[in-house]
Amino acid sequence: MIKKYEEIYEAVQNSGQKKTISVAMADDLSVLEAVKAADEKGIAKFLLVGNQEKIKKIAFQTGYDVEDEDIIPTFTDEEIASKSVELVRDGKAEILMKGHISTPILMKAVLNKETGLRIGNVLSHVAVAEVSTYHKLIILSDGGINILPDFQTKIAILNNMVLVANRLGIVKPNIAALCPIEKVNPKIQETVDAAELQKMAEKGELGDIVLEGPIAMDVALSVKAAERKGINSRIAGKTDAFLVPNITSGNAVIKVLMLLANAKVGGLVIGAKVPIILLSRSDKPEEKLNSIALSILVSDQPYNVL
Repeated sequence: MIKKYEEIYEAVQNSGQKKTISVAMADDLSVLEAVKAADEKGIAKFLLVGNQEKIKKIAFQTGYDVEDEDIIPTFTDEEIASKSVELVRDGKAEILMKGHISTPILMKAVLNKETGLRIGNVLSHVAVAEVSTYHKLIILSDGGINILPDFQTKIAILNNMVLVANRLGIVKPNIAALCPIEKVNPKIQETVDAAELQKMAEKGELGDIVLEGPIAMDVALSVKAAERKGINSRIAGKTDAFLVPNITSGNAVIKVLMLLANAKVGGLVIGAKVPIILLSRSDKPEEKLNSIALSILVSDQPYNVL
C-alpha cells in the first residue's frame, strides 16, 4: 500500500510508461513549472494547447525547453477546450489537465454528448492528501464537482473514490461516511444516507470495502476519540477514505490541510473516459505536480470506473 507521495512518484517512475497529457490553455507559470518538473522526472509527455507565443514565452521563463511539435496552436477558450478534449478522445493523449482556462468552459467540452469524454458515469473529484501527523494517505471526495449529492450520487462518488484507493494499493479501504454526529437524525440527511450506505456495505453491495456511518471526523481519525465516546468502530484511527456530505465540507477540509497542516495534496476528476487534472488557480506547482503523478498512477492500469 502506498502511504506517501514519494512512493507514488517511485511507482510511476518504475512503471516505465510515460503517459501523454493534454494541457488545456498551458500559458500559465505554475502549470508550466509543474510540467517542467514532470518532464525532468521522466514521468510524462505533454501536448500544450493554447497560444503558442505565450506558451513559449512562459516556458522560457521557467527554463523549460519545449518543442514546437508539442504545442498545439489554438486561440479562443472554447477552441482550446475542444481541442484539448479532442486529443484525448482521438487517443493522442491519455490524461486531460486544466491549465489557465475556466473550469466551466473545459467541463462543457468534457461533458459534450457527441464530442466529449463522458462514459455514462457520475464525475467526481477525488483528493489525496499526505499529512505528517497521519500514518497513511487520506482520500477525500467530493470537494470539487458535486455540490449537494443525493443518495445515488453518493454511491457513484464512493465508487470513484474506491477506484483511486485500489490504485494506491488499498485492497479493502476503510471508509468514513462523514457526519457531525454518530447517530441517525432525520433532520440531518447525511446521517440517514450514511446509515443506509453502511447497511449496503455490510451486505457486500458496495464492493470490497469497510464503511461506517454516520461517523464524525474525530472518531474516524482517532481510536481514543472513539473510546471516549463509547463507540465501537472498526475503522477508527485507520480510515483510508472520507465521503463528505457536500462540496463545501470537502473543499474546506482539503484547504485546511493544505494551508494549516502543510499537507501534500493532489486531486483528480474521476468518472470520465480518462482522469482529469482539475486544479484551483491558487494551487502551487507542487500540488499540480502531485496531481500529475497521481493521474498517471490511476491511469497506469486499464481505466474502467467501478
